[in-house]
Amino acid sequence: MDFTFGIVTAGGNEQFIQTIIQTIRNENIPNYEIIIVGSCLLNDPDVTIIPFDESIRYGWITMKKNMCCQLAKYENIVLLHDYVSLSPGWYKGFLEYGNNFEYCVTKIINTDGKRYRDFCIYTHSMPNMPEECTKKALLPYGYNPSPELSKLLYISGAYYVIKKHIALKYPLDERLSIGMGEDVVLSQILAMNNIYIKSNSNSSVQLLKYKNPMEWEIEIEPHTLQKLETTPAHILEEYFTNQKRHLYMWLYNNYNVLL
Repeated sequence: MDFTFGIVTAGGNEQFIQTIIQTIRNENIPNYEIIIVGSCLLNDPDVTIIPFDESIRYGWITMKKNMCCQLAKYENIVLLHDYVSLSPGWYKGFLEYGNNFEYCVTKIINTDGKRYRDFCIYTHSMPNMPEECTKKALLPYGYNPSPELSKLLYISGAYYVIKKHIALKYPLDERLSIGMGEDVVLSQILAMNNIYIKSNSNSSVQLLKYKNPMEWEIEIEPHTLQKLETTPAHILEEYFTNQKRHLYMWLYNNYNVLL
């Protein structure tokens, strides 16, 4: 398996980036490349650094990630914010997991050793969903949800792996910047095209700085998961519609972006 690692940065984070690069090299991947988009003062002949004018728009991570995907020469693209490093065995875990995915996430571990928002349900403003489903939203690693349930998932923009042909066909919406739910929008667009998040529980990444968890970053209990699994498909579709409606209204009301 070959990988392009696309690291996005806003500058001033060379120490973390050096750590990330070293963790990539430690995996001894036969064919890989590293692309950094953003201000970076490192001088490394094996790394492609694409400068980016931060004054155009604050936190324009959608543009940066799309640039990484356009430049990538390998099939599998790993998109990373500049504080996400690979844990030992990451590549071996992908060899074990295989190449049969369109986009996926692995374990994401916070600096305190707890799960970060890796394989999870998008819980915001779903008035008809059982309350317990909005308070604990992390799915068990290795779980294989139905297509109907998969629509309710979203992938954290801090780190995910996506096929180049998918990333080019469904680019991130460049009207959106950091903090505007660009990762949720992408997950929903892919779901509407029958492309669902997969979970590779054999591989892991580690955050290099502490990220405050959301209150729902707790593994969902078996009885709650069973309740979701037995929910009729048309009700799950209603939940998905509510998710989209909430996010689209929020974007329009706060940023005047009409999706």
